[in-house]
Amino acid sequence: MFKKKERLTKKEFDRSFSVGKRYHSPTLQLIYEPTDTFHGAAVVGKKVYKNAVDRNRLRRRMYAVLYRYQKEHKLSGTFIVVAKPALKDITKDSFSQEIESLLQKV
Repeated sequence: MFKKKERLTKKEFDRSFSVGKRYHSPTLQLIYEPTDTFHGAAVVGKKVYKNAVDRNRLRRRMYAVLYRYQKEHKLSGTFIVVAKPALKDITKDSFSQEIESLLQKV
Protein backbone atom coordinates (compact mmCIF):
# COMPACT_ATOMS: atom_id res chain seq x y z
CA MET A 1 0.00 0.00 0.00
CA PHE A 2 1.16 3.48 -0.75
CA LYS A 3 2.09 5.99 1.91
CA LYS A 4 -0.37 8.81 2.45
CA LYS A 5 1.84 11.29 0.58
CA GLU A 6 1.92 8.91 -2.44
CA ARG A 7 -1.89 8.72 -2.70
CA LEU A 8 -4.02 11.10 -4.73
CA THR A 9 -6.49 13.52 -3.24
CA LYS A 10 -9.89 13.89 -4.89
CA LYS A 11 -8.85 17.19 -6.44
CA GLU A 12 -5.57 15.78 -7.82
CA PHE A 13 -7.37 12.68 -9.09
CA ASP A 14 -9.96 14.70 -11.01
CA ARG A 15 -7.30 16.94 -12.56
CA SER A 16 -5.04 14.05 -13.58
CA PHE A 17 -7.99 12.06 -14.91
CA SER A 18 -8.99 14.89 -17.24
CA VAL A 19 -5.53 16.16 -18.24
CA GLY A 20 -3.35 13.04 -18.21
CA LYS A 21 -2.07 11.11 -21.23
CA ARG A 22 -3.83 7.76 -21.73
CA TYR A 23 -2.28 4.43 -22.65
CA HIS A 24 -4.55 1.49 -23.50
CA SER A 25 -4.36 -2.28 -23.53
CA PRO A 26 -7.23 -4.74 -24.02
CA THR A 27 -7.72 -5.08 -20.24
CA LEU A 28 -6.34 -1.87 -18.69
CA GLN A 29 -6.03 1.84 -19.18
CA LEU A 30 -3.14 3.86 -17.73
CA ILE A 31 -3.48 7.60 -17.23
CA TYR A 32 -0.13 9.35 -16.77
CA GLU A 33 0.73 12.90 -15.90
CA PRO A 34 4.37 13.93 -15.37
CA THR A 35 5.11 15.45 -11.96
CA ASP A 36 8.15 15.70 -9.69
CA THR A 37 6.86 13.18 -7.14
CA PHE A 38 5.15 9.81 -7.39
CA HIS A 39 1.39 9.41 -6.91
CA GLY A 40 -0.63 6.31 -7.74
CA ALA A 41 -4.25 5.19 -7.88
CA ALA A 42 -6.22 2.14 -9.00
CA VAL A 43 -9.81 2.18 -10.24
CA VAL A 44 -12.09 -0.85 -10.58
CA GLY A 45 -15.67 -0.13 -11.57
CA LYS A 46 -18.85 -2.11 -11.10
CA LYS A 47 -18.78 -3.18 -14.74
CA VAL A 48 -15.70 -5.27 -13.94
CA TYR A 49 -17.00 -6.93 -10.75
CA LYS A 50 -20.39 -6.45 -9.12
CA ASN A 51 -19.28 -7.45 -5.60
CA ALA A 52 -17.25 -4.96 -3.59
CA VAL A 53 -15.11 -7.77 -2.19
CA ASP A 54 -13.94 -8.72 -5.69
CA ARG A 55 -13.35 -5.10 -6.71
CA ASN A 56 -11.27 -4.45 -3.58
CA ARG A 57 -9.22 -7.62 -4.13
CA LEU A 58 -8.42 -6.58 -7.69
CA ARG A 59 -7.64 -3.04 -6.55
CA ARG A 60 -5.18 -4.37 -3.95
CA ARG A 61 -3.47 -6.48 -6.63
CA MET A 62 -3.19 -3.45 -8.89
CA TYR A 63 -1.70 -1.39 -6.07
CA ALA A 64 0.79 -4.18 -5.28
CA VAL A 65 2.07 -4.37 -8.87
CA LEU A 66 2.25 -0.58 -9.16
CA TYR A 67 4.03 -0.29 -5.80
CA ARG A 68 6.58 -2.98 -6.67
CA TYR A 69 7.28 -1.49 -10.10
CA GLN A 70 7.68 1.99 -8.62
CA LYS A 71 10.21 0.78 -6.04
CA GLU A 72 12.25 -1.08 -8.68
CA HIS A 73 12.32 1.72 -11.26
CA LYS A 74 12.01 4.90 -9.12
CA LEU A 75 9.14 6.36 -11.11
CA SER A 76 7.92 9.91 -10.79
CA GLY A 77 4.58 11.19 -11.99
CA THR A 78 0.91 10.55 -11.42
CA PHE A 79 -0.30 7.09 -12.44
CA ILE A 80 -3.96 6.03 -12.49
CA VAL A 81 -4.63 2.43 -13.51
CA VAL A 82 -8.22 1.80 -14.66
CA ALA A 83 -9.53 -1.77 -15.06
CA LYS A 84 -11.66 -2.73 -18.06
CA PRO A 85 -14.29 -5.52 -17.92
CA ALA A 86 -12.04 -7.92 -19.88
CA LEU A 87 -9.59 -7.94 -16.95
CA LYS A 88 -11.54 -10.50 -14.95
CA ASP A 89 -10.85 -13.17 -17.59
CA ILE A 90 -7.02 -13.17 -17.38
CA THR A 91 -4.64 -14.92 -14.95
CA LYS A 92 -2.62 -13.30 -12.18
CA ASP A 93 0.67 -13.64 -14.07
CA SER A 94 -0.60 -12.02 -17.25
CA PHE A 95 -2.31 -9.37 -15.09
CA SER A 96 0.98 -8.13 -13.65
CA GLN A 97 2.68 -8.34 -17.06
CA GLU A 98 -0.12 -6.25 -18.54
CA ILE A 99 0.35 -3.46 -15.98
CA GLU A 100 4.13 -3.55 -16.34
CA SER A 101 3.91 -3.35 -20.14
CA LEU A 102 1.73 -0.23 -19.85
CA LEU A 103 4.15 1.31 -17.35
CA GLN A 104 7.05 0.67 -19.73
CA LYS A 105 5.28 2.68 -22.43
CA VAL A 106 5.59 5.75 -20.25
